[in-house]
Amino acid sequence: MQITVTGKQIDVGDALRRHVNDRLTNGVAKYFDGAMEGHVVFSHDGPLYRAHISVRVGKGIRWESGADDPEIYASFNLAAEHMDKQLRRHKRKLRDHGKNRDDVPPPDTP
Repeated sequence: MQITVTGKQIDVGDALRRHVNDRLTNGVAKYFDGAMEGHVVFSHDGPLYRAHISVRVGKGIRWESGADDPEIYASFNLAAEHMDKQLRRHKRKLRDHGKNRDDVPPPDTP
């Protein structure tokens, strides 16, 4: 998975880039094997750091999350947890789709 980390008017260091790469790669790989690309943007808004994550996991499937916190690592971790939650719910929905269809009797035909 290719991950791009950028900062709007702030410098994003190598340690933060490694942290983002490791966390996002491991988090997305739990739910989707063929994730294509990810983009993380950090910005400073007053006393808060804002992290915005966008991940494309398939053709036409894009997930986004964001979070604000006074610390930059914490803002990314909160956004990554939100992303993991969205991916987990989507994966569960795909897995459970049609699971109970055999239990439903066919409609009566007149």
